[in-house]
Amino acid sequence: MTPRALLFSLRGTLPVLDLDGERIVDSTKIIEALEQRYPEHPLYPPAGDGRRRALELEEFFDEHAGHELRRAAFYDLRGDPDYVSALLTTGRGARTRRLFRRVLSLPGSMAYANRRYRLNAADAERARAMLVVALDRIAAETGPDGYLVGSRFSVADLTAAALLFPLALPAELQYDYPDPPDWPLMRSLQSHPAVDWIRGIYSRHRGHSMEMTRSP
Repeated sequence: MTPRALLFSLRGTLPVLDLDGERIVDSTKIIEALEQRYPEHPLYPPAGDGRRRALELEEFFDEHAGHELRRAAFYDLRGDPDYVSALLTTGRGARTRRLFRRVLSLPGSMAYANRRYRLNAADAERARAMLVVALDRIAAETGPDGYLVGSRFSVADLTAAALLFPLALPAELQYDYPDPPDWPLMRSLQSHPAVDWIRGIYSRHRGHSMEMTRSP
């Protein structure tokens, strides 16, 4: 996260969108704004049971899967500062990566993450279990056309695939993420059908990304 983005969001979180001068923080609110701006490419199903189900799934994955994945990852990989610093500075230059690595080596550098994500053995174990629940829900909810709701891509598919992508590392990612270390949780989940589903969603809908500018 860049200092500019931190200042822009005022919360220290991403994503944040500047839409004609209006600052919008939180993925749900961003999608709502884009739905109003570009109704010809809807992510919400038509009003009715389909929309209610899509929004319920969006809420579930937004509130559970993403947070739990970060909690488990930070806890399990806390002893590998080289990888953590490379991961968190993906898309940035070597100078930023070196600076971040030095920060991680400082006493108490993980205090913020510990407070925010409850990085302890018990909560990490619950997070791992919750990730399995999330993947099981994807497998159970996926319909014959490969989508969570109805026969087309919706906000439910977007949220689930975007938050759980580190388990799949699809080829269509716009950044050159570092190769992950041998993480037992990732290894144990690779055979889950929902991981292949995530790759499939990226393959069908991610397309080619614009080139990202690398900063120092």
